[in-house]
Amino acid sequence: MTEDVRHLVASVAELWNTGNSAIAHRVYADDCPRIDVNLPPGTRGGEAVARYVAEIRSAYPDLRLEVTDTVSEGDRLVVHWSITGTHGGTFRGLAPTGKRINIEGVTLARVKDGKLTEDRVYFDRMTMFEQLGVVPEALQGSHTMGAG
Repeated sequence: MTEDVRHLVASVAELWNTGNSAIAHRVYADDCPRIDVNLPPGTRGGEAVARYVAEIRSAYPDLRLEVTDTVSEGDRLVVHWSITGTHGGTFRGLAPTGKRINIEGVTLARVKDGKLTEDRVYFDRMTMFEQLGVVPEALQGSHTMGAG
């Protein structure tokens, strides 16, 4: 992995950990699609990412993102990460629960000229909702798949 890619990954972690919107504008290409189940289709660029990070950080003011593994080949980048935080603010109509989350996810990205040009985020939302205590009992554990 090149030093440029290491710096890019560290910058994205800093964006999530500090909420500094200038970082989003610096590391995301203007036409970079942000593909995440929480965002409307067509969400693009640093401004959209900065708004989303601000929304998440208002719901989880003590949010911490830790990069646990990174693989890079050519223009492709895979980042395994974990997020912890306390649900202290309203998020999309969900009142603060005061409960902590600890979730893991993976981001698949493409890099060109030192910027992210594609960003796909995958994480287990059901586990997050279970940790917040907002999943009906009948659905708890229903997201697990076989042995693994």
